[in-house]
Amino acid sequence: MQQDSDESELLELRAKVLAQEETNRRLALSHGRLRAILDNEPECVKLLGADACVLDMNPAGLRMLEADSLEEVQNLCVYTLIVEEYRQAFRDLLARVHKGGSGVLEFEIVGLKQGRRWLETHASPLRDESGAVSAMLGITRDITARKHVDQLAGGQNEILSAIVAQRPLVAILADIARLHESLNPGSICSVLLLDADGLRVLHGAGPSLPEEYNQAIDGLEVGEARGSCGTAAHRRERVVVADIASHPWWEGYREVALAHGLRACWSTPVIGRTGAVLGTFAVYYRDRREPETREIEDIDRLLTTTALAIESAGLVERLRERDCFFDLSTDIYCIFNPATERIVQVNPTFCRVTGFTAEELTSRHYLEFIHPEDRPQSVDALDDLQAPGARVHKFASRFLCSDGDYRWLEWESNAAVDGLAYAVARDITQQRQAESQLDFAATHDAITGLPHHLALERFLIAMLADESRPVWVYFVGLDRFLTINESMGHVIGDHVLRGMAERMRQVIADDGCIARFAGDEFVIVSAQPDRASALALAARLRAAVALPIESDNFRLLLTASVGISHSPNDGTTPHDLLRRAEAAMTKAKREGRDCICEFSVEQMVDTEERLVLGIHLRAAVVNGEFALHYQPQFEAEGRALSGFEALLRWTSSDLGPVSPDRFIPVAEALGLMPEIGHWVLDESCRQARAWLDRGHSGFTLSVNVSGQQLQRSGLVAQVADALRRHDVPPEILGIELTESSLMENVARVHSTLADLKSMGVRLALDDFGTGYSSLAYLKQFPIDKLKIDQVFVRGLPEDADDNAIARTIVAMG
Repeated sequence: MQQDSDESELLELRAKVLAQEETNRRLALSHGRLRAILDNEPECVKLLGADACVLDMNPAGLRMLEADSLEEVQNLCVYTLIVEEYRQAFRDLLARVHKGGSGVLEFEIVGLKQGRRWLETHASPLRDESGAVSAMLGITRDITARKHVDQLAGGQNEILSAIVAQRPLVAILADIARLHESLNPGSICSVLLLDADGLRVLHGAGPSLPEEYNQAIDGLEVGEARGSCGTAAHRRERVVVADIASHPWWEGYREVALAHGLRACWSTPVIGRTGAVLGTFAVYYRDRREPETREIEDIDRLLTTTALAIESAGLVERLRERDCFFDLSTDIYCIFNPATERIVQVNPTFCRVTGFTAEELTSRHYLEFIHPEDRPQSVDALDDLQAPGARVHKFASRFLCSDGDYRWLEWESNAAVDGLAYAVARDITQQRQAESQLDFAATHDAITGLPHHLALERFLIAMLADESRPVWVYFVGLDRFLTINESMGHVIGDHVLRGMAERMRQVIADDGCIARFAGDEFVIVSAQPDRASALALAARLRAAVALPIESDNFRLLLTASVGISHSPNDGTTPHDLLRRAEAAMTKAKREGRDCICEFSVEQMVDTEERLVLGIHLRAAVVNGEFALHYQPQFEAEGRALSGFEALLRWTSSDLGPVSPDRFIPVAEALGLMPEIGHWVLDESCRQARAWLDRGHSGFTLSVNVSGQQLQRSGLVAQVADALRRHDVPPEILGIELTESSLMENVARVHSTLADLKSMGVRLALDDFGTGYSSLAYLKQFPIDKLKIDQVFVRGLPEDADDNAIARTIVAMG
């Protein structure tokens, strides 16, 4: 029985041993799993004893303390790592935990390798088998990045509050420098400001730099290789100098930096909202080093705040100047509320110009002061000022004054973020009046007060847009008006023009538009239902001109030649209708004046042909389309060849041969004869030289010179140049002139002919007998030859009258 009892106890003991071994195995396995979890936990898990010594710690905790192994920190008192100002709070937390409580604490430590970190610890008690607190279990998180951001944000908020409070810029910049220094221990910050010319940087703030150094860099030049700050401002980009002692950009500046223990400098330009460089933000270190990413990020975050501080200070200064300028300025200033549409504040000049007091201007709605015709535009301008930053540029309106008159004010307005608009105005009343007078003078004739032709053309364009009725154009030319100016003077001539303009204006009344075109020519535009009505209006215009013009000293009777064109038959553009009405008026003058002439199909063809000829004539000289035919001249006695006359001929590449009777009048009308005549003169001299080189002699070569050539200066020089270049004796060349060309500006013509004569050139008067020249004038000119017009030569010798005229001219010659 005893044996059975012993065996039973042995079996029970073995069972307990096996159970304990299983428990131990499971505990070991659990402990291993727990250690594996702790080793891979990213946050620090640690056990601290009652004396704050480290009992155990996972790898994440070792990394926080900058330890390489657990043995390095076991029994280490964490008080020695905590920054002094947080040690007492940590002791209080530890005491609370040993009493069975728990808590959370944020504090800063300095690691074993001097790295600084912010930690957040959640602490709780760890009890032994008896229930007594034997250690503190701490779970710690690295919150350095978060504290960095919080510290930066808090510092920036304080700086922004200082900006709003308008603290001095120097103090604000110093706070910015200190904020960066607190975020990045070991850094020394400086803020420099760009001067007004952008050529130098000036001291702004450097609270931790030696004052001697701040003074030394004050006024540093901006440019390449001008230290870190001068170069950064010049390049508009960050400049990093890790070693001042060896970097070439610090040549000339390194001694003063090294003397104050400064070894590295990184400088970043401060850029304003408009893109302008405002200054530089520099960070110095007392050892040689490159910036870390976080340090660069801190600088970049503070750049915006720095730019805001600088620009705000400038704005505040400008506002102070504005307030002074506001009251003293001779321009009109006011502050306006777009929401209430009332003036808030005015300067004394506003009151002086308008005559209203400041109280009167601010107590009434703004639109009450605006001229009724300008109110719609003013409402639009007010709408434009509702949004901050909006601007109204050079808006002009008439503003009521206390005497009941209106004055023109031109406004420049800017809407600010405070909801108000700040406006400045100039009194442009006199300018508007002058512009009105100038505009009238630019669009109206000074003598008659009628519109110029450009204004009439605009009126004509508007009328042509309505195709329901034909538009009639009347070109009225006063007959022989030039005689009045020459015989009675321009004063009476202008009086006549004003009278005629008023008469014709009364005839058309509201039935059209009248303009003075040029000289003694007027144009009337009117929409008439039919041809009979149009001719009736032309007759009334002609009759109005024919009425006597009387004064105390004279009585004048004038007539008018009237040319008419109408749409759509004669054209659908102002250019065509005006040109064709003028052509009809010219035809009326040719047909005897004092009549009405309608533009015809024949005239249209003639006008179009002249237009086409004019287009081709302009290129004829350049394209070499002109040629000279040389008509021989023989002596009457003996029939010997005595010379040649150069005759101009034109063969157009597009039109073929063109008669001189056709193209020469067009060339004269276009003013092309001087250019063509110059070519004729040069080509004739070239041909004369060719004949002389072939051994011919004893001949003359005559060239026709137009009235335009004779009246312009330079003919004598052209002749002399042609003779010289081609080496032609002057006596060979003959210049042929018409009677009519001699009678224009007799004094100039006499001088020109005298110079040609003294040169040795022969002078001939062409087509003699058909002009209207005076024999007294003819006696003055040094003419060598008279050429009888062919109308008196064709009937010789049978026609007795031609015989008599020819003998008389020969005797006169």
